[in-house]
Amino acid sequence: MSDDFSISRDLLQELISLVNSGQNFSDIHIEPDMPIMLKTPRGWRQAGEDPVTMEDMIPLLRGIDEDWEDKIVDHAIDRPFVLTQYRLRCNVFRMASGSKVAISIRRLPLHPIPLEKTGLPSYVKAMLEPSKGIILVCGPTGSGKTTTIASMLDYVNASRNSHIVTIEEPIEYELKRKQSIISQKEVPTDTASFFSGLREALRQKPDVLMVGEIRDFDTADTLLHAGESGHLVLATMHTNSAIGAITKLLAFFPPDQQQQRAATLANTLVGVIYQNLLPNENGDDYVLASEMIFNNTQQVAPFIADPSKLHLILDFMKRKEDNMSRSLNDALAQLVAKKTVSAKDAMRAAYNRLELHEMLNAKR
Repeated sequence: MSDDFSISRDLLQELISLVNSGQNFSDIHIEPDMPIMLKTPRGWRQAGEDPVTMEDMIPLLRGIDEDWEDKIVDHAIDRPFVLTQYRLRCNVFRMASGSKVAISIRRLPLHPIPLEKTGLPSYVKAMLEPSKGIILVCGPTGSGKTTTIASMLDYVNASRNSHIVTIEEPIEYELKRKQSIISQKEVPTDTASFFSGLREALRQKPDVLMVGEIRDFDTADTLLHAGESGHLVLATMHTNSAIGAITKLLAFFPPDQQQQRAATLANTLVGVIYQNLLPNENGDDYVLASEMIFNNTQQVAPFIADPSKLHLILDFMKRKEDNMSRSLNDALAQLVAKKTVSAKDAMRAAYNRLELHEMLNAKR
């Protein structure tokens, strides 16, 4: 690579070309002295051979935030960057003891995808039928929780005359008004925290609330109150199973309050979706595998009300008593049977690998 090309490299234009190229990737990583990296269904790979210089990065950094140099001293910078077809979530952070600055970019569709195209079964819409209660969407980082919850909100937006209030950090999908009024609040720009945003929102005549993440006692406490007082509340959590979301939510409360909170959650929980993204068998696309607990008719309420019986929910899912709740391993085994994903990738995604191994062997 010539010095002239190095000086004139337009990283912003490269980024736009990459984002619009049609290649299947979710994230971009840029750091000095290394090639641009893309997160594909099969992991990270290089986008070209040429390393990026700090000089190349500066115009892009200014495009993300004019004052990036001052702000990066105190904390990472989170900013949206809207293009014609996509919305980028840009995170600028320091590394290598402060000697380097890197950029992590998540690529998102400009508008929520239709609920039926998320990979969730069509009957997931049953969770959105109640006018009040709590829906938890959980999974590891990068499992598509934001995409799922945006699709659910957009479904409500298109089918109800509601006031939808979201509290996010940052706002990832901009919802456009259809039948519902939309109020999207960003932490910390529009409100100080998830807790304060949720507490303030309760005074703003909402019908549907979305909390970007439950992180503390105050948010969990207000969430239960909102679900109990006539609002439909959707929230995300980082957990490794659907039952884990219930356990983690109750764990935010002191032991002497957990029994009472469990009873409240039993009455207000509509459902839990745990999800993970796997590469398809060809490795060129993502496939969603989901575990779901439905409580829309109070079918698992007795198990939630008594925390010592939480483990019985897994047996309930396996028995498929309501024809909707299902375990992750059931979903994974079905994907392997259809040759949608490989057995190896299914095993990696499972949290109960021994059980899945036995299930797959039984089907051979």
